[in-house]
Amino acid sequence: SGRPPRSKIPIVTSAKSRFPRSGPQKDNPSGVSLRPHPHTSQQSDSVWRRRQDTMAAEKPVVVIVNADSNLGWSVVEHIRERFDDKVKMRLMFRTRDDHDISDLEGGPRDIETIYGEITKPQLLGPVFEGALAAYFAVPGVKDRVEHGKMFVDACMNHGVQYAVIDSVCGAEKQATVYQQQFHEIESYALKRQGRAVTLKMADKGHKKFAPVICRVPYLYQNFYASIPGIRKGMLYYPLGEGSLVHVDMEDVGKSIAAVLADPAPHTGKTYNLVGDKQMGNMIAATINMKASVPCTYETVPDEVAAIAFQKLGLEDWIALGDVETLKFIREGGLEGLGDGDVQALTQGPPRRFGDFVKDSIKPMVS
Repeated sequence: SGRPPRSKIPIVTSAKSRFPRSGPQKDNPSGVSLRPHPHTSQQSDSVWRRRQDTMAAEKPVVVIVNADSNLGWSVVEHIRERFDDKVKMRLMFRTRDDHDISDLEGGPRDIETIYGEITKPQLLGPVFEGALAAYFAVPGVKDRVEHGKMFVDACMNHGVQYAVIDSVCGAEKQATVYQQQFHEIESYALKRQGRAVTLKMADKGHKKFAPVICRVPYLYQNFYASIPGIRKGMLYYPLGEGSLVHVDMEDVGKSIAAVLADPAPHTGKTYNLVGDKQMGNMIAATINMKASVPCTYETVPDEVAAIAFQKLGLEDWIALGDVETLKFIREGGLEGLGDGDVQALTQGPPRRFGDFVKDSIKPMVS
């Protein structure tokens, strides 16, 4: 899209893009970055926030935690585009400064920005105050299970009824490290479904906690990392003769936005957000046709792929986790997903990989 980079903290897993929608950055190949937010070296534990004068009080508040991540910002954009009349947004940033959101279509109108960190519960009261629903873009950190549990606790402790959490497809199988991590987060949230959330004394009513899980397989945007090879006419990927199930990050953001805009019908549900399914040679053929460049597929061993991912800048555990995920998918681990739930949630078909290549890969390789 040509948008400048955002957060340098990678979002969930291989299922979450680590490359900006405008392409990978040489100095930051592993942090999906849509716009920089400078980190201050000294930050007190007090919360800083800015309210917009035009905020419409009658609309329910939805919180996007880690709005400075790629997926978090995609959710923000789709709420603004499709549900601006239904909810007002509160965006939690992980940095205190530079909460400028003027590049958002429509500007900062009706949006509140606030500094917070999910690992500092003392900061989170103002983040979740009065909110109906919240979405947590799980970060790509080793202790993300604890981050996910802290988000659930924060929702319950501050009266947020609906908690939308992203996860990975096949989490119930616990066959990969990523699946094990997200299964633990899912289980923690679902075990608390139906329990009363804590309300202030002045608040009336009895709200019961209602989690919603949105699972993702692998993102189209991960192919930004393959652009150097594509420019040379080659696509190297550890798919063997298997197929890759993947989806556009924009469809994920659009689906989550739809849930946040009207969360009640989605209580306790788990959605699989699936876009396309292709073998490696078909991925290369799609790039050939849609990007108008020669592209030949060549499979590579898992250990070679892991080393390549590390050279791109991924932490060792993420590189190994990505390769393990690709192995699980290529061996048919996601065969039972069918067409997934994107169309049901967004009222439109998921974007095909070829369209993504034409719009996003072609400008970078032609």
